[in-house]
Amino acid sequence: MIKFRHLAGFVCAGMMLTACSNEAPTALPEPEINTTPSSATSSTPTADMPSTSKTDAVVCSGKDGLENRGKDFYPTYKEILLTDKSSIQPATLSAQLVSLTTIAATGKETDGSETINEASSDVRLAITKMIRDADRIAQHYTDVENGILSAESDVTSIVNSYTDALIACTMSGNQPTWFIPEDLTEN
Repeated sequence: MIKFRHLAGFVCAGMMLTACSNEAPTALPEPEINTTPSSATSSTPTADMPSTSKTDAVVCSGKDGLENRGKDFYPTYKEILLTDKSSIQPATLSAQLVSLTTIAATGKETDGSETINEASSDVRLAITKMIRDADRIAQHYTDVENGILSAESDVTSIVNSYTDALIACTMSGNQPTWFIPEDLTEN
């Protein structure tokens, strides 16, 4: 059984995102000076974007970014935030978390740290922490599935760092298409 006793502060994750803006709850951050309005919402970087903006787009919304590697964990994340239980099997959770650890890795590579290190500091720090937490917890759940450890586990660290990664990507103008903050408040 997964323990969720430390998640109370994250039930309002959607509210944390909207608290970062004085605008409407669905407003995205303003595009940077060197971007065109279409490039701020595009999932592909454009030639006139600063280098960190291009890398943020790759890390957050590129084909090897959070957009694709983070979407399988999102339903589990929502269930954890909106209920106090999860019906997910340890092997499934481990597979979802392993996918998070490969953000920005291309092809058959499993390490995207070189690309992540070129991202803006907010995106780089949030994604790096999320990958570290996902890796640690994925290994734990692999061990649980193999009967090595008990299933008494706390997933607070990955929920926290996944939330931070979603916020950093959204604030950089690269919100994953499947991420709808309002869904996290049950309104």
